[in-house]
Amino acid sequence: RSAHRALDDAHTTRQVFLQLYLKALDLPLPILEEITRLGEEMEWGAGMVFDEAYRQLDGDGQRHTLELFPAPPKPAKVSREPLEPRPIDVDEMAAIFEPAGDLDRHFEGYENRPQQVSMARAIAQAFNNQQHLLVEAGTGTGKSMAYLVPAFQWADQNQQRVVISTNTLNLQDQLIYKDVPDLNAALGKDYRAAVLKGRGNYLCPRRFNALRSLGPRNPEEMRVMAKLLLWLFQGGSGERSELNLPRGETAVWSRLSAENEDCSLEACAAHSAGRCPYYRARLAAESAHVVIVNHALLLADIATGSRVIPEYGYLLVDEAHHLESATTKGLSYKVSEFEVQRVFRDLGSQRRGLLRQLIDLARRSLSPARQGQVDNVISTTVDRVEECTQAATILFERLNVLLENQREGKPLGPYGQQLRILPATRTIPDWEGVEIAWENLREPLSTIASTLNDLADDLESLGPVDGDPVDTLAVAMRIARRSLTEIYSHLENMIFEPDQMVIYWIELSGHEGRLTLHAAPLEVGPLVERHLWHEKESVVMTSATLTTAGEFDFIRRRLYAEDADELALGSPFDYETSTLLYLISDIPEPVDRGNYQRAVEFGLLRLLKATGGRALVLFTSNQQLQATARAISEPLAQAGIQVYEQSSGASRHALLEGFRTSDNAVLFGTRSFWEGVDVPGPALSVLAIVRLPFDVPSDPIVAARAETYESPFDQYMVPEAILRFRQGFGRLIRTRSDRGVVAIFDRRVLSKAYGRAFIDSLPRCSLRQGSLADLPDAAQRWLNI
Repeated sequence: RSAHRALDDAHTTRQVFLQLYLKALDLPLPILEEITRLGEEMEWGAGMVFDEAYRQLDGDGQRHTLELFPAPPKPAKVSREPLEPRPIDVDEMAAIFEPAGDLDRHFEGYENRPQQVSMARAIAQAFNNQQHLLVEAGTGTGKSMAYLVPAFQWADQNQQRVVISTNTLNLQDQLIYKDVPDLNAALGKDYRAAVLKGRGNYLCPRRFNALRSLGPRNPEEMRVMAKLLLWLFQGGSGERSELNLPRGETAVWSRLSAENEDCSLEACAAHSAGRCPYYRARLAAESAHVVIVNHALLLADIATGSRVIPEYGYLLVDEAHHLESATTKGLSYKVSEFEVQRVFRDLGSQRRGLLRQLIDLARRSLSPARQGQVDNVISTTVDRVEECTQAATILFERLNVLLENQREGKPLGPYGQQLRILPATRTIPDWEGVEIAWENLREPLSTIASTLNDLADDLESLGPVDGDPVDTLAVAMRIARRSLTEIYSHLENMIFEPDQMVIYWIELSGHEGRLTLHAAPLEVGPLVERHLWHEKESVVMTSATLTTAGEFDFIRRRLYAEDADELALGSPFDYETSTLLYLISDIPEPVDRGNYQRAVEFGLLRLLKATGGRALVLFTSNQQLQATARAISEPLAQAGIQVYEQSSGASRHALLEGFRTSDNAVLFGTRSFWEGVDVPGPALSVLAIVRLPFDVPSDPIVAARAETYESPFDQYMVPEAILRFRQGFGRLIRTRSDRGVVAIFDRRVLSKAYGRAFIDSLPRCSLRQGSLADLPDAAQRWLNI
């Protein structure tokens, strides 16, 4: 049987190879030529396909010129002369949303929603009065149109751009590709919107051409280069989201992206004649009425001197409940042994790597005397690299010893180990070994970084060599220098100069055994206060979930928004008639793990069979999701119910599409599926929330932030979980005609004092408490099955 499978696999592999070969034959000769040239001395999987196709097309051996970066379009001229702000006519703007208004006339089946009009009015008034505002708008309000209309009106009549910040790519795509075109069509306008992302999302032509000139150093770089060549030749924009890069290739992208502290718009224009993808995106943003960014870029840009987003005074933040976590991620950093040693490997020695390439260049272009000087510098640098390699190994060994001793003889579990670096940690004997190891690494590390900078300066002073700009190698030197400088700065802060407003921890992965040092801000509120609330004319933050227990107090404290006005708008949906909220009263509590898990499996299996699937099941851990899927997927399949589960390895998009297009299906998801799932109609009629979505209390960021409260659980953990719980609840009812059941498989909503706060945070539904055994019948009756 195994031999039969092997033969099938071989046949399939042959078919895949033939299809790849046929596609390669359709490629233009210059592309095949360059991919073949780059991979000449490289063993990489797809090399034989391109090589054979190039030979078949009888390449003439001549070098062809490939122009891969188009010239920038001529930007629209927009006057940015400062004007006295001219207020929006709020009544005139609101009429756009009213019956017989512009939107009603344009959209078939348009529904007037009072909540949407109230939101648009409040935003217009906030802009008019230069005030800040928090708006909670329930599901179905139509938030995006409610803020786009006043945003474009303000930007157009006052010639002051408005920035809109979102958390997800899906919402950015919805705004730029659907909502803005729809609004322009409805209003007969030509409002301009542009999406702008961080520099790291754009390919840098200088870095890309440097690697083309120098050649890839490993199979990962070769695969990425082949992808980039094909992508750019076929009209790729140079923006990262258009590419599918697996984990091993993202590190190559980071070395080719425009994430360069020395880069400026002027440098882009000078070096690439304005063809840089980031430069083109920035030009588009400069001439747009509305610029759409993500949360991480919004605050990271401010923290680094506002060098990406064009100047603005009016800001709309959608998905604002994510602003803190996204900003935390954007301002965090980490240092791993793998990345440190990779930088040293890339530098290489006198036989390989960047230093070898520098030796070859010196021999071609320098006088014997100058060549000797460069050889001496390189020889010293090679010694320093070797010294750093050994010192870095010792540093991470010392950190491993620290973690091992903290485990007190216990083996490393499957989830690895995390250790916060507290003041007390810095007093134990093992930490002294860490400090000594860093002391031995920091001096040679600093010296190499300085030397690389000098070498890059020397290279750029040479001018063209053999027809190729030598700055290709200089760019590579500066990239390596920047990497070393960042490593030095991060380790110095973590080990010798800790900031009391930063959380530091060590993490050892359970599967790969990789050790990483992490740092994250303790609070982002001060940054938001200083650079948004205090500096901007008007900031509006909105989400479907900003309140807990009907109050904005929690989000106000997290984002330092004490002085902002507030507006809470309910949903236009009638949940009492559309939604049954079923609280299971006899299920074991999660602390009784074995019995609880068996009850979850038993209850879900009976419920899903009774409803024919049509359900989204939300978990808080991958482990429980996998255990449940293993236990009930086969019985569900026998009942004709397809199971889509997040742990299968399929992408989020593929899982959602499969679920949407199946008649009887169930989708198992964890954290990312608690929001952003939009499946209207009967395909999603049941929502099962397996556990209340509390954060893991031992997570370093969660633990550190909880400690800033007098009552960490009640004041921090519960409100955070309520916001996530409300997001999960919002997945079920997406239109006025939807009808469904929400089943809570966590008895703590009934047995714990805090449980009532979760239920009270939801819209008024048809509420029922009942047994696990009665749930399937109750669901069938509610859904009229």
